[in-house]
Amino acid sequence: MDDFKELSVATLVKIKSFGIKSKSVIKSFKRSCRLLETFLKENNLNFSAENAEQWLSGFVILKKGTRSHRDLYLSHRRAMLLLLDMQNNQLGEWKVYPLKIAQRPATDHYRNLLEQYKQYLLQENMSKATIIFSLRVVSMFFCYLESMKIDNLSELTAKNVSDFWGNDVLSGRKPTGIQAYAYKLKKFFIFLEKNGFISQKNLYLAIPKVFAKQVSIVTTISKDAEQKLISDDKLSTPLGKRDQAIILLALRLGVRRSDLVGLKFKNIDWQNDSKTFIQRKTKIPVTLPLLTDVGNALMDYILNSRMNSEADEIFLRGHAPYKAIQPASASKVPLKYLSEFDSDDCPEKGLHILRRTAATNLFENNVSSSIISASLGHSNPDSADVYISTDSKKMRKCALSLYGIECSREELQ
Repeated sequence: MDDFKELSVATLVKIKSFGIKSKSVIKSFKRSCRLLETFLKENNLNFSAENAEQWLSGFVILKKGTRSHRDLYLSHRRAMLLLLDMQNNQLGEWKVYPLKIAQRPATDHYRNLLEQYKQYLLQENMSKATIIFSLRVVSMFFCYLESMKIDNLSELTAKNVSDFWGNDVLSGRKPTGIQAYAYKLKKFFIFLEKNGFISQKNLYLAIPKVFAKQVSIVTTISKDAEQKLISDDKLSTPLGKRDQAIILLALRLGVRRSDLVGLKFKNIDWQNDSKTFIQRKTKIPVTLPLLTDVGNALMDYILNSRMNSEADEIFLRGHAPYKAIQPASASKVPLKYLSEFDSDDCPEKGLHILRRTAATNLFENNVSSSIISASLGHSNPDSADVYISTDSKKMRKCALSLYGIECSREELQ
């Protein structure tokens, strides 16, 4: 058991060497080590991957509990994985251990095709997000083929392609999502045929072209939630200052998550109070005014809270090494400030609902849909029309009269 104590101490020293100064992170790691050490002692076990997994399995129920319960489980899991990496001499930096591992095919034939397709997409100057999504779709298709005992594309038929769309892995997805999958897979089949990887012709025609349209209700946060979100309560901490700037950029200007995490110093024109950047999603350049409260929040974070870093990106993660904040982390920024609101005030607690709220506020201030669409960076100028339905005052003017078809049932009059 002394070996485990030495390992835990060495791991903690290593963690601190990465610049981790958060008292809560260090406290959580020590707590997990104490619990794990007690488990090993009581069961007369040595520290190993198998025994550590057995210990962690006792906390799995926390994943289904409250947010604090899930955070506790993740804290124990991270401590375990840090210890294992340290034991195997693989702890070179502070790590993030994702719960979900990307699905990848086991067959060498499929893996080689994935790599060649990746190189093709890179040569075509596709964005990083497009490449990741394309490879995920193709990987899902390959894994489906493996489950059908099809280990080579020479065995592929049009029926196999069409049957994929009834696969359980796609169940529950929205029609627009399925359509995006179909488009990516079609592009892959065209690549295969064009480069001679398959002899079958026009297999992409087996991919469905039409999916049921789904019209969803545009959700926004309430005025109360909006005021809470931009309050000064969070400004007492460095992370709070960062969060305030991120929130205001999304809520005031409707900036997408991908553009927030990629925002660089060169994109800000302080002299002209504007920010100009090329959107990652649409590749369309957009220039937005740097509103007073947005500019002040950015300046406060940059001058007073942003850690020293060689990163060009403005927004950094909250722990060392100080790199650009990841999209998944940016999405969670509003969560801690909106948890007290119910679904009426805040139907969703991610970052994108702030972009929708920004568009709604512009409509309420009588800004035309064409200007809103340009501000949001839409490639289709009609894309902003969906936000018209959120302006309840103007929508009431569109209500149709029931004159002439009045209800005749007395109890309903």
